[in-house]
Amino acid sequence: MSHRSSFLARFRAVWLAMGSITIKTEEDIKGMRIAGRLAAEVLDFITPHVKPGVTTGELDRLCHDYMTNVQGCVPAPLNYCPPGYTPYPKSICTSVNDVVCHGIPGDKVLKNGDVVNIDITVIKDGYHGDTSRMFFVGEPSILARRLTEVTYECMWLGISKIKPGAHLGDIGFVIQQYAEKAGYSVVREFCGHGIGKVFHEEPQVLHYGRPGTLEKLVPGMIFTVEPMINAGKRDIREMGDGWTIKTKDRSLSAQWEHTVLVTETGYEVLTVSANMPPPPAFITGAGASSTVPA
Repeated sequence: MSHRSSFLARFRAVWLAMGSITIKTEEDIKGMRIAGRLAAEVLDFITPHVKPGVTTGELDRLCHDYMTNVQGCVPAPLNYCPPGYTPYPKSICTSVNDVVCHGIPGDKVLKNGDVVNIDITVIKDGYHGDTSRMFFVGEPSILARRLTEVTYECMWLGISKIKPGAHLGDIGFVIQQYAEKAGYSVVREFCGHGIGKVFHEEPQVLHYGRPGTLEKLVPGMIFTVEPMINAGKRDIREMGDGWTIKTKDRSLSAQWEHTVLVTETGYEVLTVSANMPPPPAFITGAGASSTVPA
């Protein structure tokens, strides 16, 4: 679940409350591996249900039941209420077509050609696992398929820059360069975030920027990388529910998200599961852990 980086005064209250970056202990990392795997497994579970005719509300119900009754988890978004917000009313986020992020599940019926981001955050034994994927409903348009693929590559390019001594600006820079070269734009008002026993904590992980800037990465940091890429302009608008964000020009938007640990030698993606989409071929061997340690 993304967090605002500079959208109205509410963002300032949220981030002021977050404090400094926490370096995770071995016990924390073990807990985060479990939570990350469980979050990814919710997306595996819901995949066959994402098809024409289903409502986003039904997807939320199915995910909620799976998280609570099968996994023994707590859905972190449900009733989540950072400063300046009203409580989020559902257990997942479903962002369809021109919705950038935080779409609230409800009566919307998915139809052939839609694209939808499903964002899952679970709490297991006090630890948060946070991840999202894009789904095609039936047969997508060429534009939707390309935007989704480029956004996936953006996320993995950003992840590939994670290693001790690198900077958060390195992540944002490579994402921005790749997206804009493809003719797309990067949403600026929302960003990735530190995560652990707290849903949203420092650092902010911007998806644009300059290399060699912002915080230096050290082993034990855990944060999300979750670029939001628009087919049109980067401008956004907030809907009346106080949560849903759409593209201002009504163009398509896409987002992918993983939770990542900075290791001694590179990075480990924590939100992995048996049926997750594999990394792009150009990422193989770039420092990732391909499995979740027991």
